[in-house]
Amino acid sequence: MIPEKYLLLEARIRKEVANLERLERELARYNLFPRIQADSLGGFSLTDEASLRIIGSILHDYYTAIEKIFRIISRDIDCSVPAGEQWHKELLDQMTLEVPGLRPALLASKTARSLDELRAFRHVFRNIYGFSLDPAKIRQLLEGLPELAGDFKKDLHLFILRMRRILGLDSSSEV
Repeated sequence: MIPEKYLLLEARIRKEVANLERLERELARYNLFPRIQADSLGGFSLTDEASLRIIGSILHDYYTAIEKIFRIISRDIDCSVPAGEQWHKELLDQMTLEVPGLRPALLASKTARSLDELRAFRHVFRNIYGFSLDPAKIRQLLEGLPELAGDFKKDLHLFILRMRRILGLDSSSEV
């Protein structure tokens, strides 16, 4: 990969990291990130359908932003984006692979397991009615989000440092 193309890839990744941080700020405004410090959202209990729809939508968007990073890497570095019915799961699995001579693994196993739970939730969120959302599952994901966010950002930072080393680039810029 030529350095210029890689630097563009990094810029695209930074854009998605900014989207993740915007979603985190949105949850923080509701006193739901980094810890749940509210029992209601806009006057509705956190277990109310309206609250579950809002929180579910933010969790959906959070995984979507992460998956966009995966797609950037799979398209621009791996030159192979999974297709077919299981492509979302395959893409996540692909990010755990080290590809010798091409790139290091993006995700640690622990991060991938946590992301797989969020991926599965996003699939459910897209395919059921909002009134069927499980309050306990949403709370579990919300409670685990700060650790997941930290692990993902740490993995991403290490990935970028390693890629810069592979490409002989200065590692002074931050993601």
